Amino acid sequence: MTAARARDRAWFAILAASFGFGLAVSWHRWGNPLIDTGREMNQPLRLLGGEMLYSDIRHIYGPLSPWLHAALFHMFGPSLTVLYTDGIISAIIILALVYWLGRQIMSPAAAGAATLNVMWLCVFKPAGVYILPYSYNSLHGTALGLITLAILTAALKRGRETTHPISMMPFALAGIAAGLTILAKTEMGLATQAAGVTAAVLVGYPDLRRGATFAAVFVGSAACLALGVYAIIAARVGWSTLVSDNWLLLYNMAPELTFYNRRISGFDHPLRSIGRMLIAIVKLGILGAIVGAVSTLIGGARPARGQPDGAHDAEGRESARGTVSRRWIVLGAAVLLLVVMAVTTGLDWDKGPYLAMPLLLAGVLLMLAGRLRAEAGGNRSVQTRILIVYAVYALASLARMVLHVRSGGAYGSFLLPMSVVIFTYLWVGPFAELFPQVRARHAARTIALSLLVAVAVVNAGVLAYRYRTRNTVVVATSRGTIIAEPDVGQAWNEALVYINEYTRPGDAVAVMPEGTSLDFLSGRRNPLREEITTPGFLDAAGETRAIRQLQEADTRLVLITNRTTAEFGPAVFGRDYSLRLMGWIEAHYTPCAIFGPVKDPHLQIGDRPFFIRAYCAREMASTTHLFRLLHAALTTSQPPAAYRHRHGTSRRGPLSRGISAPSAG
Repeated sequence: MTAARARDRAWFAILAASFGFGLAVSWHRWGNPLIDTGREMNQPLRLLGGEMLYSDIRHIYGPLSPWLHAALFHMFGPSLTVLYTDGIISAIIILALVYWLGRQIMSPAAAGAATLNVMWLCVFKPAGVYILPYSYNSLHGTALGLITLAILTAALKRGRETTHPISMMPFALAGIAAGLTILAKTEMGLATQAAGVTAAVLVGYPDLRRGATFAAVFVGSAACLALGVYAIIAARVGWSTLVSDNWLLLYNMAPELTFYNRRISGFDHPLRSIGRMLIAIVKLGILGAIVGAVSTLIGGARPARGQPDGAHDAEGRESARGTVSRRWIVLGAAVLLLVVMAVTTGLDWDKGPYLAMPLLLAGVLLMLAGRLRAEAGGNRSVQTRILIVYAVYALASLARMVLHVRSGGAYGSFLLPMSVVIFTYLWVGPFAELFPQVRARHAARTIALSLLVAVAVVNAGVLAYRYRTRNTVVVATSRGTIIAEPDVGQAWNEALVYINEYTRPGDAVAVMPEGTSLDFLSGRRNPLREEITTPGFLDAAGETRAIRQLQEADTRLVLITNRTTAEFGPAVFGRDYSLRLMGWIEAHYTPCAIFGPVKDPHLQIGDRPFFIRAYCAREMASTTHLFRLLHAALTTSQPPAAYRHRHGTSRRGPLSRGISAPSAG
């Protein structure tokens, strides 16, 4: 026991050092100021200003995260530091829970390897980074889901290891945690429900009535909390707004969002998705064959039946040599087949091993169900029950992307942690136990863990390099700092300068289809109900309302970001969707600036590099145009910007700040 604790402490130190390294190399480089993060910054601030979630502010997730951040903004002031701190603390909690949950079924080394992979596959993955995630609801849902799982695991251990009947309290506490998970992210809450009901049945097994009682306590606690909170909200905003307008029950989701979800889940091309899963299974089988061949070589040939090690006769030695030869042949064939698979299908992470997880988890559940029936109590039975709950939770978590479980991307970061734990267990548990020799089993575990740690180390190196070389432009404001990719960072800095020069704090500045972090960072307000206007968020009635809100807020400046949205179907704002809204903007506003590395007025959404096009209200554009011409004439001996633009002079002046001359209305 003392040795295990020493190994635990050693892994704590390794994980802490790795996490510190990750923070250092990614410092302020978390998230993307363009996609989704504006919602995470602005919604809590709008709540502080008296607006109401789901009615004044469109919100498609549970209320937990924006309410929490509104409270934190009230206590500490609105800043990125508050959001970053939440992300760091939540990440530490998740990693600690992953290690603890892993330790219930594996050695310290295996739990540490799993946690290390979660750290570099999930926590610091740029597309799904935890520190400034695309959705704090997903981050909090992940943490609360793992807390629920930890409480259920403790209940399973207590229910089988003591002679005293287990009380209802653990299931009531787990139900509260599950209810909070629902209030963070609905589908993550459903995964906790599946795990909780499974754990309740297993604690009572084979007494189904007892298990049903525990399940009722768990589900009742979760339902009372979640439904109670939503009932309070509905009393203020109305059930129609809560359920229908925000897709809470998913039944009336916009076609564009349905298209997106089908693509994310792999159901857009199910046969192709299943083919990818089968290819991943084959790759894992090949890798298993290689590890197995090497392990048996290390383990050595078995002695003849009835003879001690080293007492082989001539026939036994000849048989051993034949066995070794066959193993080398198997190893060579496996390596050759792996090379062929790599050439034909690729070894990139999008086609990586976790594509196979739904099939692996289904197989694990079948294996564990058989083991449960064969076991008659004891500690091994406890581990079987824990594994079943883990597998149910992991499989239910993957429902959002069940046919296309990507290792990268935004969703995998929050849905994969327990799959990583199960994946590690399969290598050090069932796979290693296939070998009859102790040395071969030990070799198989060592090789598998070495490969897993190596993958984490390589991921760490690749991500560190990407963070330091791709995110290089500092966007520094009074509300915090974010370091972005060069074209986005330049466009953001130029847009913030323009906003600060030509609007006042508190003025309405609309940013579409995404990028309202500009409002948060500049101290302006978003006049629209939506923080995001990508396809599916504004139907015909929504466009009419958006136009009215722009008018009522006396919006003088509209910014259109170069954000393509092909993942939803329609790709270009104002051309493929929101045509009426864009037509109204063009009728009442005039292009007055372009922000980004290239100032070509003919740039279209989807062109490279990134840009933002500003539209000023016509009277504002005229005033701004005259002001800037006068300012240029008084402060520089160079011709005014508009003159240089028209006559092609190459001398630099105000345009060097990245602000193009506005057109007169």
